[in-house]
Amino acid sequence: MVKPKFKALALAIAMAGVGPAMLAAPVSAANIQEEVSMAPGKSISPQEEAVISSAGVKVLRHIAQARSDIHGKDMEAAKNELAQADKLLNIIQQALPTTEVKDRIWVAKKHLEYEDSQQVLPDLIPIYSSLDELVDVMPVEVAKHHLDEAKKHLMSGDKEQARKSLDATDAALQYTEVDLPLHTTRRFVAEAMANLSKEKSDQADQALKSAEDSVVYLSVAIQQPLFTAKALLWQTVLDLNAKDQKMAKADLQGAIGYLEIASKSDQKPTQEVASQLLGEAKQLQKDMNGGKDISTDVRQLWQRAEALADRSMEYMASGWERYRASSPFKADLIEAKLHVTNAGIDLFTGKDSANAKKELDAARKYLDQAAEQAKKNKSDDAYQKGIAGFQKEVMGLSTDPGSAKQAQYSSLEQELGSMIRSL
Repeated sequence: MVKPKFKALALAIAMAGVGPAMLAAPVSAANIQEEVSMAPGKSISPQEEAVISSAGVKVLRHIAQARSDIHGKDMEAAKNELAQADKLLNIIQQALPTTEVKDRIWVAKKHLEYEDSQQVLPDLIPIYSSLDELVDVMPVEVAKHHLDEAKKHLMSGDKEQARKSLDATDAALQYTEVDLPLHTTRRFVAEAMANLSKEKSDQADQALKSAEDSVVYLSVAIQQPLFTAKALLWQTVLDLNAKDQKMAKADLQGAIGYLEIASKSDQKPTQEVASQLLGEAKQLQKDMNGGKDISTDVRQLWQRAEALADRSMEYMASGWERYRASSPFKADLIEAKLHVTNAGIDLFTGKDSANAKKELDAARKYLDQAAEQAKKNKSDDAYQKGIAGFQKEVMGLSTDPGSAKQAQYSSLEQELGSMIRSL
């Protein structure tokens, strides 16, 4: 299936990169302008990854040039470079799979401000359609659940609860591999532009230094083997659902191959994570070859791979050393979120409440550490109150993990993610 939207993206990126301020010899348009296809079960295809990677390099060049201009006291040139970077980031944003449905949700929420709840109901129809279009690209079950809740609230005339359910629908749309660093990069670029307008060149340079950390993900990390392995595991899930054993075996073998590459990484955290997943994937391969139904197990492995890749993404978005210095409890929140995710996987996929409790207890430990660090460093009251709320909720869940619905676990993950992204 040809993706004209992304073909247009490639052309737009190539055009946006042309200008007098552009550094010499960017990635050639010939390498970017190609038709690409969306493989089911993967938020973006390898060809699309290459396009975004190329765009990321261009953004990085503009940011590097802007920093050079700032140090050379040429603020107008720096502003022009950041305008080019912002243009590229906007183009990438508009091409992401979740953008259209998020825009539709925004429209529905806006209509709630001045329309009767019954008149907002038709806004849900195209949202449902957009979610159906994403079903082969990414999991949308939780988003649909929240949208169903929004529909019920609209039908009963409860606009406030409908708005909350629409917010939850938006939040439940999982980030693609580029969403998080893209969001972070845009925030830092905007901050730098604002500082330049106020003639605060040092603060602008610092913001761009942070932007460089996050944009490296766009240009490099998106093509890392761990993320490709995760996508192939999801494809294996889809293959098994379709009763296609041959493709399932091929995709599982592909995932194993990428995990083997990742397990040889020179970065210890990636190496450890990949080695753990590799052992489980090889065992599933043996079970499958022995005739065992591995549908549930491979879905659980994919979910763990996704959670671990998400953690890697959050670490890479800002740069390990730099964000630890500026936010001493961010790493603890990232680890707590991973354990909450694992608890949900154990409970709702693995049907193992004992392991879910262990994961929740681990999450509590990291939240306790985060609370201690936030208090010690006199962090903003809002963060301290937010962490205290997380501690209370996780404590309640660990008392009886099975007493809560999946939506509660998902909501907690999303709230943790929101705080992580704000740091």
